[in-house]
Amino acid sequence: MGVLITIPKDRINIVHIDTHIDWRDSVGRVRLGYNSPMRRASELQHVNRIIQVGLRAQGSARETEVQDAFAYGDELITAYDVHKNGMTPILERIPKNESCYLTIDADGCDPSIMPAVTGPAPGGLRFHQLRELIHGIGRTGNLIGMDIVEITPAFDLDGISALTAGQLILNFIGTCVRAESS
Repeated sequence: MGVLITIPKDRINIVHIDTHIDWRDSVGRVRLGYNSPMRRASELQHVNRIIQVGLRAQGSARETEVQDAFAYGDELITAYDVHKNGMTPILERIPKNESCYLTIDADGCDPSIMPAVTGPAPGGLRFHQLRELIHGIGRTGNLIGMDIVEITPAFDLDGISALTAGQLILNFIGTCVRAESS
């Protein structure tokens, strides 16, 4: 699921919600797999900065991948940091008045609100934190688009993941409409 509201004329910042950093160069011979989207994004000329939030899966990245992410200038923020300090410190790291794209990997969310993932990990971001992030980015800059990926419908208990994704997208659209009217 994804919604792109405007096409930026300048470089963009990516805010990535995920359990994993997704910085593998390749798995086998596959360079465009689900383990490498942030590394591939870092190679694009129009990507200015990457901020990753909600990280918590042990063993999901090799030390060299973490070092490569830091060398690029990636900001890695654990879910535990968000739970302890709130969303305000994260919002302060997002460049003001610059194009920002929000990508949410479903396993970056807590399984209580997004159970339809192949590798659920307790301790993820909660709905109110994601909502605060969406609205905060909308207030501090130009929120140009959003997607939610890696939902596995067969694992969706009572449609909770679909409901959560729909509510997040509605919050995104509402944030963009408010920004356009102000």
